[in-house]
Amino acid sequence: MARAVLLLLAAAVAVLLPDAAEPRILLTLDDFGAVGDGVADDTKALAGAWAAACAAADSVVLNVPAGRTFRIWPLTLAGPCSSEIKLLISGNIVAPESPGDWGSGERRHWLHFHKVQDLKVTGGGIIDGRGQQWWAREEKNRAAQPAPKAVHFEDCQGISVKGITLQNSQQYHLTFTRSSDVEANYLRVTSPEDSIDTKGIHLVDSKNVHVMDNLISTGDDCVSIVGNCTDVRLRAISCGPGHGIRRSRLTPCLSQTLRTVYA
Repeated sequence: MARAVLLLLAAAVAVLLPDAAEPRILLTLDDFGAVGDGVADDTKALAGAWAAACAAADSVVLNVPAGRTFRIWPLTLAGPCSSEIKLLISGNIVAPESPGDWGSGERRHWLHFHKVQDLKVTGGGIIDGRGQQWWAREEKNRAAQPAPKAVHFEDCQGISVKGITLQNSQQYHLTFTRSSDVEANYLRVTSPEDSIDTKGIHLVDSKNVHVMDNLISTGDDCVSIVGNCTDVRLRAISCGPGHGIRRSRLTPCLSQTLRTVYA
């Protein structure tokens, strides 16, 4: 309990500390027509804001405003971008609740970052996958159509995810695939103990990844690692009541560069 409290305090401090270089451009979802009432579809607003941020010539802060809830359908936020972006999640981002609401399109991911470089995600807000109806499906339906990964970074470089809460993922909460130079620190990752396949942080074929000072409480592994990986460091992770950090998942990396693990 004491360790969990310390991790949460550290997360708060990490969010409050300013960056050394102040951004030149500030964008907010409101600039692109977002409603932020938790009911309206704000997907186009986020897509438009991302497109503007990605095309900007100078560094950008893209703000998800505090005290509001933005309902977002499956969306790919693609790069490469022209300059560094800070995605400041001060409010809440939520998914549509029912699997039927997702339609027949993309169901592998919810929030998908693809070929993005030099991105910081921070702000102290919440990303809520609202996965309860996904977990409740019959086993045959889960096998035929796996639930989406909530936040997925694919082929990305220079990514920092810090000081936010990820909760109730449809499946894995935070995934990095073929990505490098990654930090996932001071996070709170939670879902019920009986939630189905809700891994906390999942790494696939990624390198130079630091996962530190996190509170992870999910229905599956706190951290899992598969495929080829190098220089993966895990430290100070408060883990449970899920399956913890499963040594069998780490074996392919242990002989390479995995270092100090505390759970």
